[in-house]
Amino acid sequence: MVGSADAAVAILDRYTGTFTASGTILEGPDAASHWVRCRFTSSRQGATGLSLRGTCWAYLILSRSVSVDLDLDPQSGRVTGTYTGSRVGKAQLTGKQRGADLDLTIQWPKPLYGDTTANLRVASVDAERFRIVVIDHIGVNGPVRATTNLTLLRR
Repeated sequence: MVGSADAAVAILDRYTGTFTASGTILEGPDAASHWVRCRFTSSRQGATGLSLRGTCWAYLILSRSVSVDLDLDPQSGRVTGTYTGSRVGKAQLTGKQRGADLDLTIQWPKPLYGDTTANLRVASVDAERFRIVVIDHIGVNGPVRATTNLTLLRR
């Protein structure tokens, strides 16, 4: 990992605050694409943790609560945590900090779109925006698609 442990943990501050978001998600067994709007609040939890809570809406009537809890080991850049909000239950997150970005693997508790893993990238766009993108196979040996693609804007 490049830089000091303090600098590594300070990167978490880039992802704290209140955000509005918009983008697409895939939902259901047919992986139908839906445009969503979301609101999130993210805060530091202790010296090395980050907690994100929010709600996303599709078609003004469907909503889903979302939460992510992460912990960063500043010495190794290793990130661990949980994601809650999927229809298959709470997922485990593991991965690495890469610069200002987080590259994570999602381990679903049950198969989702034919498997139990996906890739999650949290990428800083600039001081006011970041993106959350989940990439997964759709069906066993199916095409790889973005199942979540959100851009978050600081409010």
